[in-house]
Amino acid sequence: MRCFLCLGSNVGRREDHIARALSLLNDRGLKIIRSSRLYETKPVEVNDEQENYLNMVVEGSFGGGAFDLLDICREVERSLGRTRPYRHAPRTMDIDILLIEGIEIMDEHLTVPHPLMEERAFVLYPLAEIAPDLILPSGRTASDVKNGMKDDEIVVILDR
Repeated sequence: MRCFLCLGSNVGRREDHIARALSLLNDRGLKIIRSSRLYETKPVEVNDEQENYLNMVVEGSFGGGAFDLLDICREVERSLGRTRPYRHAPRTMDIDILLIEGIEIMDEHLTVPHPLMEERAFVLYPLAEIAPDLILPSGRTASDVKNGMKDDEIVVILDR
């Protein structure tokens, strides 16, 4: 199944955490088709002082089901030291499933498409970079939605 994931880190060696997460996802059966550049972004929806995030979006192909993919994402987060002491806590690794082609899920553990993806510059900028013509739940393309939003969350785009 074709899927899009957003990876983010704002603790420690952020770029290393993302590189390791990509390797671990690949080892667990996610074939990376395309990946965006890294975007340094301000934390959003936080109530405490936090470092900036590095974010990227990847398009992948996965042979299992949606909940198998979720399990793998959580396993990779844990293996990189992710803890969940409170909502929106700083993270060594955060992996969100944005879209899975042809699948909609509303479950207490997984909602696909991600309900906030069209509101977040840290998702839309890298997503539009790798899949500008991707049709989002609103019926608009990723690039159209990105072009209509403020970029004040984006600090810098890093070439890898």
